[in-house]
Amino acid sequence: MLRLAAVAAVFSVLAVNVAGGAPAAVAPVTGASVPGEPSSELSVMTYNVKGLPWPVALGRSSALLEIGRRFRHLRAQGKQPHVVLLQEAFIPEAKALGAIGGYPYMVTGPQPRDSSAVPTPSLDQDFRARVHWGKGEGEGKWVDSGLVILSDYPIVAAAKMAFPQDACAGYDCLATKGVVLARIKVPGVDKPVTVVDTHLNSRHASGVSTHRANEAYVWQIGALRQFIAEKVDPGSDVIFGGDFNLGHDSDRLAAAAQGGGLLPGSHEAIATIWGRADTPSDTDLNFVRDRAKDKEYFRAGKRAQLHLTGVEVPFGAGAGGFSLSDHLGFVADFKLR
Repeated sequence: MLRLAAVAAVFSVLAVNVAGGAPAAVAPVTGASVPGEPSSELSVMTYNVKGLPWPVALGRSSALLEIGRRFRHLRAQGKQPHVVLLQEAFIPEAKALGAIGGYPYMVTGPQPRDSSAVPTPSLDQDFRARVHWGKGEGEGKWVDSGLVILSDYPIVAAAKMAFPQDACAGYDCLATKGVVLARIKVPGVDKPVTVVDTHLNSRHASGVSTHRANEAYVWQIGALRQFIAEKVDPGSDVIFGGDFNLGHDSDRLAAAAQGGGLLPGSHEAIATIWGRADTPSDTDLNFVRDRAKDKEYFRAGKRAQLHLTGVEVPFGAGAGGFSLSDHLGFVADFKLR
């Protein structure tokens, strides 16, 4: 209980800062610049920025400010990703990355009020009965999802979904994990491109047994599939990224593979690039691939407009990437024909 009390004290402060943030609706980012000429290119970055408060994580304010500066530097060179999918953007400094990096459009994920307290009938009754009070379960949602979508191009529609309060395991239950979706009007393309951002239950970091963490994970995978089926037009171009916390766990891999994959009919960006004969050796991409947590899946619409052209890590280990976060964010580049 002492450990939970310490965590609770930190998250109570965090909740004051961010629980009342913007809902899943398009919001302009103050001070952002409008992008230039239209293009049929689209680059999408997924990045867990470790936007956690002190003392859960140390030095995050300065690290997040540096991430924002690097986004701004890329923009000055015309190399910024057009869309950024953030995870763990809990604290205000993390949510300010859009303004610092010059992104005109922003949408945030679920808030604590979006997570239902009604018991989930489809969850195993024994799972719900074995609440780990000392590991953050049963305490309600103290912070938002930490999910943010930044975009150079107009976000014409948005949707979000929070996992119920009991559909989680361990310390992950303190955050309103779920999914957020944005439809983005890319210049020169007739139909909006759908981008989706998520962060699923961790395994060891949850503080509970792997079996329990995986039970929650399997349920969340099913909820994601249902959300995608209800909110995403089968004929649209879709990019689905985030921190999936898959790793190499056989139970999680099996759950993700069911029903045609997390995004049925899709391809995984790094795996696709790795299968090409001309793929250069890249230790940063190799790290992201082997860790198998941060991913982007993509699926072309009926007219097959979406084509992957490359993948890169803009803030790699050699450029101090691990001083910015415990994840290396990567960018997938697409052509829309």
